[in-house]
Amino acid sequence: MTSIILHSIIMEIKMGELLIIFIWLMLKHTIADYLLQRPWKDKGIYGSRGGLIHAAHHVGGAFIVLMFYVSFPLAVLLSVLDGILHYHIDFAKNNIKRIFKLNNTQTLYWGLHGLDQYLHVLTYVLIIWLIGV
Repeated sequence: MTSIILHSIIMEIKMGELLIIFIWLMLKHTIADYLLQRPWKDKGIYGSRGGLIHAAHHVGGAFIVLMFYVSFPLAVLLSVLDGILHYHIDFAKNNIKRIFKLNNTQTLYWGLHGLDQYLHVLTYVLIIWLIGV
């Protein structure tokens, strides 16, 4: 009985800590995606400077958050994972916008933007899940 209670307390602490990490990752996302974002003209070109710099903002921000909660190697690995996924999600979004000639006056543009943000949030859910496993 005591071990069940102890396990429950440990899980509550861990869940609380994972939630805090998620909140920090969302703040990092807001800063990198909205405050540091620049109107790069080349983000739809694979390997372009703009897309790579934007992804690097996400890698650096994720590392700053994660280094306080996980080991150094795991912080590096998860930060790089965030950058790789972020880069490819944005690359796909930018090419879909280009192919369909979408602009911010169209509903589909905003639907695509919402899907892009949803996939980024799922990236943070994946990171939290990997930490919690």
